[in-house]
Amino acid sequence: MTQRRRSILLAIALAWGAMQLAAQESTVYFSVVATKLFVVGAANPRTGVFCQHPSADTAWSHIGPTNIRAFGVAVHPGTRQQVMYIAAGNGLHKSTDGGATWRITTGWRITEVLNVCPDPQDTKTVFLACPYGIFRSTDGCASWVECTRGLGSTFTQWVLVDEAHPHTVYCAAEDGAYISTNRGDSWTRMGLSVGGVRTIVQDPSDPAFLMAGTENNGLYQSTNGGIWWNKCEAGIDHTTFYAIAFDPQHPSTIYAGGYVTGIYKSTDRGVTWKRMNNGLDVLTFHSIAVDPHNSARVYAAAYWGGIFRTDDGAASWRRTGVADSQVWTVVIHP
Repeated sequence: MTQRRRSILLAIALAWGAMQLAAQESTVYFSVVATKLFVVGAANPRTGVFCQHPSADTAWSHIGPTNIRAFGVAVHPGTRQQVMYIAAGNGLHKSTDGGATWRITTGWRITEVLNVCPDPQDTKTVFLACPYGIFRSTDGCASWVECTRGLGSTFTQWVLVDEAHPHTVYCAAEDGAYISTNRGDSWTRMGLSVGGVRTIVQDPSDPAFLMAGTENNGLYQSTNGGIWWNKCEAGIDHTTFYAIAFDPQHPSTIYAGGYVTGIYKSTDRGVTWKRMNNGLDVLTFHSIAVDPHNSARVYAAAYWGGIFRTDDGAASWRRTGVADSQVWTVVIHP
């Protein structure tokens, strides 16, 4: 075999290996609401949504509309990352071509969209949360139905579709946590007896196990689908939690963060907690995501601190992007 032929074959092998690695990698997305670097009359850093493969480390690509206040980002499961959503101040943006082009799907009555959650089993159904309540589309965002019947407060920051039972939907409202068993047609307040609920997450291995973060009352967990709740107290010194994330490979491992909390970690399903702040120079976090391909890799979205990343299960952290930005949501799609 000639040297030239060997070189060509080596180049092909390396390219194939890179393609295989990219195929196995997750994609990380985060949304930026605002940046401290804004200067009137000057070229300013972009807000909106950014993405990367973890191997890119600190290199991020911007996708979607620029200079929007992006609160949430979601990828519809089962669409090979082609159907995507951005929850933004001017409405819900949707892409059906992997982020190449976008359109606003909501009218002037639906603004300040804070969270978006697609139905995991129906590519035409999606829910959004905003200060005016929960809205649902069942026709691919062509039309929207207001879903507020039974809600004591329409100010909602979070909506979650049950992974195992998509007709069951949860929402976090100003006056508490609610559940719907008919896709949002009506809501019933759950057994959580506090207000200011900011987020609700579900154990990927046990749909009946829920965690909730609140504005002034700390963390709570339920083992029976929200009927009864217990407060998580051992090791916790803070009361405001915006972010909770389960490790999909090890569901007993849970991360949480909020206002000046740093990052808390539990390895016993929320019974006890420990702060894991080595490397953090910002302590307020609004979102956390665990890489489903590598549970030691976790991303945390900081208020005015950008994106932090750990590759050792939160033993140490380092900043990996947009240091002067208010990052609202980080999600990882396998």
